[in-house]
Amino acid sequence: MKRDFIVIFFMIFLPGLHLMCRAQSDSTAVAEEDSSLKWNPRVSIWWEFYNESTIMQQYNDNLISCSHTKPGIRITGLLGRTAEFYFLLRYGKDQHRDYWNNQAETGVGLRIKLAKKVFIAPYLELIRGYYMKIPDNYPQPEQKEYNDIRTGLIFWYGWDTYSFYSSLFSLPLTFWGEMYSDVSYYKSQQKNIIGYWHIKSGFHMLQCWKSIIDLYAVSYLMKDINKDFWNNKAEIGPGLYIQPVSGLDLKFLFEYIFGTYFGIEGEDPNPYAQQYTDRRIGLIFWIGW
Repeated sequence: MKRDFIVIFFMIFLPGLHLMCRAQSDSTAVAEEDSSLKWNPRVSIWWEFYNESTIMQQYNDNLISCSHTKPGIRITGLLGRTAEFYFLLRYGKDQHRDYWNNQAETGVGLRIKLAKKVFIAPYLELIRGYYMKIPDNYPQPEQKEYNDIRTGLIFWYGWDTYSFYSSLFSLPLTFWGEMYSDVSYYKSQQKNIIGYWHIKSGFHMLQCWKSIIDLYAVSYLMKDINKDFWNNKAEIGPGLYIQPVSGLDLKFLFEYIFGTYFGIEGEDPNPYAQQYTDRRIGLIFWIGW
């Protein structure tokens, strides 16, 4: 288990370590002239809503949807750090009625943003979860309700030099990218530690009125310490974003994925082929302040 945790750390966070170090050194360099790095707590209200819905060919064109909303209190001016306390509501559903995708969760959480140049934040959540009612002829969970403690570290960094043009049609051809990773402890999943990482990079290819079309390459990576096959896989492939309205974080995505399981099997054997392809069509939406 210790070896698996070390592998998770290096496979997930090594690509972004230099970014975190650079962000921290930049913050240190401006500490003397930036009043926000002083102890000057300020309280405000914040809120966010996120939804991701994807049709996955790999799972017989199953439509899987997951969303969350988080209202809470933000405290800034904590020596350059920001603390966010929040209530949360998560909701998941799929068309095939797999119980692990059909659940609702409520709870409270805390996350602390440690840097300005990148989003890096440890977090802690106390969860009460409920599996939703599904027909008796489908696989059922052992318990309909559960409690969970989740804690971990979230990292995000993005780069983009694109500025929206007011012209009716243009070919920006500007480079953009983002890197995201998290490592989290899940008490409800047999005290599992799961690491996730993705990187997307590509070009803003076309702007038509207020719509933007992006082409990109993407890679995904998952690893856990309980050796559940669905948490141990690597994927790579091309993708397409269509953003109908600039300034609104709403995107349609199309991806063609080449994936492989690591060949790791815990208590549940892997019923799928080790290598696979997947066609994904989805929608991503975020709004908040």
